[in-house]
Amino acid sequence: MARISRRAQLVAFGGLVLVFASAFVLLRPQVGTLTDDQYVAIAKNTDSGRLYFKTRDVPCRVIRVWNIQVSCDYTSAYGVQTDKFRIYIDPRTNQVVGSDMSFDDQMIR
Repeated sequence: MARISRRAQLVAFGGLVLVFASAFVLLRPQVGTLTDDQYVAIAKNTDSGRLYFKTRDVPCRVIRVWNIQVSCDYTSAYGVQTDKFRIYIDPRTNQVVGSDMSFDDQMIR
């Protein structure tokens, strides 16, 4: 049976410690989660959120998975394309990390 050198053992152990340390730092638990209303306020305060809510008063739904998704979809009538407004927020930093939207900003009520 071949012996594993001390150097190889130390490198393997150091790599394992590095993996766990980086996972601990990157996947740290949330300090304090915000309420649904606070996440909706963050979404409405973005540039696209101000444009979307200038002509629409629709309820928003907050979905908590890996990221926080604020979803505010609106359909003006049956058969009309849905106006989609979704903002993704990192719960650890409360920063907007993405958006998914399709709406007509020329909508007149």
